[in-house]
Amino acid sequence: MLGSLRTALVRATDRAAIRMTGGVRRPGEPPIVRARLPFLGHALAMGRDLTALLRACQRQHGDVFTLLVAGQRMHFVLDPLSFPLVLKAQDNLTFHEIGQEIGTRAFGYTSPPPGRDYDELESYYGEHLKNAALGPLTARMEERLRIAFDRFTGDDWREEGLFDFSARVIFAAGMETLYGEGIADDAAVRDFQRIDKWFPLLAAGAPAAAFPGLLRARGRLLVRVDRMRPDASPFIRARDLLLGKITTPRNRRHLQAAMVWASQANTLPAAFWALAHLLTDPPGRAAVVAEVEQRGFSDLKRLPQLFSSICETLRLCSESLTIRLVHRDCELTLADGSSITLRAGDRVALCPQVAHRDPEIFADPERFQFDRFLSDTGGPRQFLKGGQRVPIPLMPYGGGVSMCPGRFLANNEVMQFAGLALTQLDIELLEQELPPVDKTRAGLGVLSPTRDVRCRIRRRPRA
Repeated sequence: MLGSLRTALVRATDRAAIRMTGGVRRPGEPPIVRARLPFLGHALAMGRDLTALLRACQRQHGDVFTLLVAGQRMHFVLDPLSFPLVLKAQDNLTFHEIGQEIGTRAFGYTSPPPGRDYDELESYYGEHLKNAALGPLTARMEERLRIAFDRFTGDDWREEGLFDFSARVIFAAGMETLYGEGIADDAAVRDFQRIDKWFPLLAAGAPAAAFPGLLRARGRLLVRVDRMRPDASPFIRARDLLLGKITTPRNRRHLQAAMVWASQANTLPAAFWALAHLLTDPPGRAAVVAEVEQRGFSDLKRLPQLFSSICETLRLCSESLTIRLVHRDCELTLADGSSITLRAGDRVALCPQVAHRDPEIFADPERFQFDRFLSDTGGPRQFLKGGQRVPIPLMPYGGGVSMCPGRFLANNEVMQFAGLALTQLDIELLEQELPPVDKTRAGLGVLSPTRDVRCRIRRRPRA
């Protein structure tokens, strides 16, 4: 009895030490980068500039190290050659609990637990967002983008912010493609932007009631997605029917509302950056315009220069974290043959942005190079580090079981947006220097600009 109490006390003391300081490093564990602040650890530094913090730690400790972030130990693995090994270690490293935690905090829903219902929901995405199902959605997206361009432009020049314009077009086209015509009015955009503004703090655990107007905006969004419009996409209709079978009506509405954020939050800034970079790169703009005018949008695979431009855009502006929960004490083998010891309850994190800006992988990494991802063979371009092929050189959509299921539709949407904007509109930037990315959203996907870019836009005169 006394021995059990002593063991329980030791474990409780150990957990408390981990939450406050990161605890004591055990043999085989990565080096712990100590922080000045107890509990918060490196959370504030991550919020200011995640990649700068990780690069500084990498220079001192190598590619694997441990940070304390809001009472949680996070082991960062920065060697891109080791990324597949982390993503494949599904027996010991899990994602469901992390996705559940973020979903509950940000949107108030509960995911189905692992099992038949969860597997059915996961397989549903593959059936409706890839392969044959992707074609009709992509065609519908092009149609709604053309309508949105007509809605938000005119024959005369209009001066406005390029980010604001891109966001209004993408939001209207994306929402109407999925949920049906009429859902994307000005009020819907404002409600979405209010939710998106506070998403980083919601995901970190701050209560929704703490932010002015957030609960009302979320409530209005729930009402919007609860009404099934006659021209809603088969994707949304099938998802709604499936959720109706496996969860409660309230949870179904919250899961549908979460899909709005998932489909829009990263696509909006990605569309802006793709267009902005091409507008400030005359050779890239000319190449993309010639390609689109010659081949059209009937088959996006026939637009390699536009595709490369979007890949290059995502390399520069995406800053996501791929995180796994350590399910049980284990060892993780890395690409160089070494291994690290992991403790149950800790987390393992990949930050592809560090590799995206690695000059050994991408020469002159801070420069936008529209044809960087083109290859002479027609297949994927190969990139090397230390003489070895980097297996996942571009990773803007996460990886493994947490890879964004809508990535193909999102990529197609950004390609269509940029191609149509450059060929259907006259756009003149009133400033040539693009703003830096907003680092306060680091870790969550594609970063927004710190400010808008003023421009003039009009519909191109039709012959």
